[in-house]
Amino acid sequence: MSDDGTNDATHVAPGSGSGRRTAATPVLILDQPFDRGSLYALRETLEAHAVHAGLPHGRAVDLVLTVHELATNAIFHGSGTGQARIWQFDGVLRCEVADPGSSRHDAAGWPVRHGHGLWLARYLSDRFTIDSGPDGTVATAHFTLPGPASRRSATPRLRRLESHTVLELDGALDEQAAPQIIATVGELVSGTPAPGLVIDLSAVTHWDSTGITALITAQQRVSETPAGMLVLTGLAAEFAERLDALSPVPFTIRETPDKAVHLFPPP
Repeated sequence: MSDDGTNDATHVAPGSGSGRRTAATPVLILDQPFDRGSLYALRETLEAHAVHAGLPHGRAVDLVLTVHELATNAIFHGSGTGQARIWQFDGVLRCEVADPGSSRHDAAGWPVRHGHGLWLARYLSDRFTIDSGPDGTVATAHFTLPGPASRRSATPRLRRLESHTVLELDGALDEQAAPQIIATVGELVSGTPAPGLVIDLSAVTHWDSTGITALITAQQRVSETPAGMLVLTGLAAEFAERLDALSPVPFTIRETPDKAVHLFPPP
């Protein structure tokens, strides 16, 4: 994770959607000015348009949070006003937050702070860029629209082995799956003095920040036991990077459940 205030880099982090894309003409579905007094109205409008365009509710909340933080930067570190636009094209929602001030309101004035603004935009969106020019600064965050077949929320399935338990997730790691994951891990922890757990994410189709929070909670619950261990498997490299950036606790990661077996003591 970079937190050095360098804002002109492009961050690309696949993981919340997949599939081959074809060229398409962008369609403008939202074009709304904002200032300090209209942020609430902007949030409401963003969520309505994102959900209507097909973004699952949990990811729509991520989009609202991202655009709100970018708009706040434009207000407090830029000209004080801005323009929010959403373009839909080729299975993607492209959110643009423009600070139309003079060239002195450039990207260097938008600070990178852990948990806020540009930092959140980089790790919650699927692609993030920020550019400045004579007409001001434009920050752009992309959110992939998952296909209908990939929107089913994951249902945790337990596979108990001699030395540990494997929790398999097949579907969306989202706000509906999150409570089930937390409850399943809670039952395992409460019934086992030294729980060994592998969460296999290889069949996860997309995610939202609530799903990531469920993984963080699971790690914390297992870590609270005297000799418990949790291992995540099946993560794409980009998702592992994003999870590392968003999580306050470190994860142990292996490629497959079979490659995690040796981490657990024999029964």
